[in-house]
Amino acid sequence: MFRVILAAVFLLASAGLIWIDLSGRGGATFGGVLGDLGTEMFGILVTIALVDWVLERRRKQDRAREVAWATLAEVQHAVWVWQGGARHQGPGDLLGLVSGIKETDEMEPTTEGLFLSVAFHARATLQTQTTALNSIPGLLEVFKELEQLSSIENLKSRAKIRVATEVLSEAVAGLAKSLRQPTEWMPSGLIWHIDPSKEAQEKRYHQGGTFSPAPVGPSGFGRNR
Repeated sequence: MFRVILAAVFLLASAGLIWIDLSGRGGATFGGVLGDLGTEMFGILVTIALVDWVLERRRKQDRAREVAWATLAEVQHAVWVWQGGARHQGPGDLLGLVSGIKETDEMEPTTEGLFLSVAFHARATLQTQTTALNSIPGLLEVFKELEQLSSIENLKSRAKIRVATEVLSEAVAGLAKSLRQPTEWMPSGLIWHIDPSKEAQEKRYHQGGTFSPAPVGPSGFGRNR
């Protein structure tokens, strides 16, 4: 509010000075000086407005990237519990894992709960961070895609796996692109320790702990506690 009031004062003052100069009310002595002063004030106002717009846009983009990294970490954790592979993976490995998911794979209730949590957080982010998400092209659509994971709760096994795989493929690629990370996926056959069995899912779930969607960057997708 203060910035709006300050801008309005500068605008009115510069407009008034320029009007006095153009109307000749400033006289021969001060007319030109007042016109120059009004023009300078208007130039300052434009500069301040431009700098403020740039800084505000950068702040929104930083917030959007922070949210995107935290979401990618949460997705990575859920996929790891489901499929295995390395504990911490880049987007390429994550896309490779997702590409190797089979419709015959099973999803334990605990694993399904992790994906429903991803959907819940995506919906909450869409409700509270829309402006920030819009600052990076395509990121809003990624969160809308992740929100669709909520539908797996009411689907039968094969449909559940198919929908989850489709959503994850699109969302992980979209997050990687928004974060300017590589989107080339690693062939799933080259990824070690893949094991989507029920026993392995339960073991990884209890080993991994509860995911904490902390804001992080490329040095570490997330943390567990």
